[in-house]
Formats: sequence, C-alpha cells, structure tokens
Amino acid sequence: MNKNTLKIVKRLLNSYSIETTPNVYTKYGKFSDIIDKDHSIYITYLPDEDNENVIQTAKKLSLEGFDVIPHLPARTIENKEELELFLGKISEQAGCSKILIIGGGGKQKGTISSSIEVLETDLLSKFNFKEVGVAGHPEGSPDINENDLNEAIIQKNNFALNADFKIYLATQFFFEAKSLINWEKKLSKLGNKLEIRAGLPGPASIKTLISYARSCGIGNSLRFISKQALNLTKLATTSTPDKLIYDLADYKNSEPNSKFNSLHFYAFGGMKKTSEWLNKIKKSELNYNSNNKFEF
Repeated sequence: MNKNTLKIVKRLLNSYSIETTPNVYTKYGKFSDIIDKDHSIYITYLPDEDNENVIQTAKKLSLEGFDVIPHLPARTIENKEELELFLGKISEQAGCSKILIIGGGGKQKGTISSSIEVLETDLLSKFNFKEVGVAGHPEGSPDINENDLNEAIIQKNNFALNADFKIYLATQFFFEAKSLINWEKKLSKLGNKLEIRAGLPGPASIKTLISYARSCGIGNSLRFISKQALNLTKLATTSTPDKLIYDLADYKNSEPNSKFNSLHFYAFGGMKKTSEWLNKIKKSELNYNSNNKFEF
C-alpha cells in the first residue's frame, strides 16, 4: 500500500462524476438526498430518447444545484437546425454550460455523422458552453475502426488548439487499469494533449457487468470479467472497482504528467448503491488491503 497513491485515490473520489438516464431520475425524483452536490451528473441521450426528456431532466438537476452535463449523440440529431434548438434549450432553459458530445450508437438519422462535425459548427460558442467532453475508447469501438478512432483523436486535438472552450476525453468503461495505460501510450504517439476522465463501472453484480460489456462490445473487459464468473455461483456476487481505482491512482502517482486526472462512474448497479459506496470511501480513513479491497 502506497500512501501517496491513497492520497490520489481521495483526490480522484472528491471530484468524481456519475451518469444517469432520464428514466432513472424520474424513478428517484431527486438526487440531492443520495449524491453530494459537488459531483457532476451526466445525462445519457439514448437513440430512442425524446430529447425533451433530456432537457427537462437537466433542468431539474440544475435546480437541485448539480453541475449537469447532458450527452449529445451526433448521429441521433437530424440536422443543424435541430442541433441549434437542442443546444439552445440545454443552455438557456436548463442552465448547462457543459456537454458531452459522442458519435452515438445505431443508425445515422440525419445529416450529422460525427462529433467533430458538431464541434466545427459555431453553436457551442454561440450558446456559451465552457467545457465539452468527447468520447474516448480505451478498448476500441464496435462501430468505428481503429484508424478512424485515431484520426478522430488527432482532429479533436487540432480543433482544441483554437477552441474558446475546454475539450477533454471521457472514456467508455473498462475493468483493468492496463486498458487505460496502454491506450494513453498510444494517444501520446498521436500527440494527444486532451485531459482524460476515465469511465469505471460502479458496484454491480458480475452478471450485470457482463451484460453491459457485451452490449458495448468491449472485448478485453468482457474477457476479464467473464473469468470471474467461471463459477456460476459468482454471477450474483457484487463486484466493486477497488483494485481498478487503486491501480489508476498508482499509475497517476508513478506518471504525474499523465493526462488522466478524473473518474466517471457508470451506475450499472443503481445510483443509490454506487453513490453510497463511493461516499463511504470518500469520507473514511482509507486503507487498501492484500485482498485488493479498500478498508473503511
């Protein structure tokens, strides 16, 4: 156990973000009872989602006092006119100055095919967005080949040089620190200067994690988590990302110039379960034992 690494764990958890959907938020009604307001909340925008649900969820979370970051899936938007309308409402009605732009899964619905096309409009500046996340894929993407992913990183870095808002990479989830470490080495060779917010799964059953890994097409993570389920009795066991968090913090400790600097949690096991687990770690005197678990 390295004390400096544990200090970095604490720092990372003091600034983590978490992801929800409009439907999950409707189920809870409010989040301020279970999540500290110093944590950003991302709102997914699924292919079949009504964008008005995203806008209204963002507005309600903003009124609760949260820093809200809606998703914008480029291929789900019909045209520049719909894009302008959505960004205008997110900014002016919901009070958001941050957004995450992704390509989006599924079939392209209109004239916009990628996140770089959204960046290259003047609309993010027009509506005074201050911070824009773009997607990172440590284990690749089932929808985009590796050459196109590499070219997208280069394009986004080039765009960021003259942008009047901050751009950073928010990653798909993964289960092993080496996924991000190896990916960042590759990004460095491409000249990446964008900061990295690493996506991690929150506490969830192994069965649930396997299901999400399959649906997202992340092969290395699927193989890793499947090894833990060779014994069928373990499928219902709750897996927590203690080792992953510690290993990422240890990487940051050994490589302080790494662009990795923050954590984002996918609450596959539920918002309440994820936030309660994270808050226990955040507010405790922390130790890390030989079983690769935090003690608190």
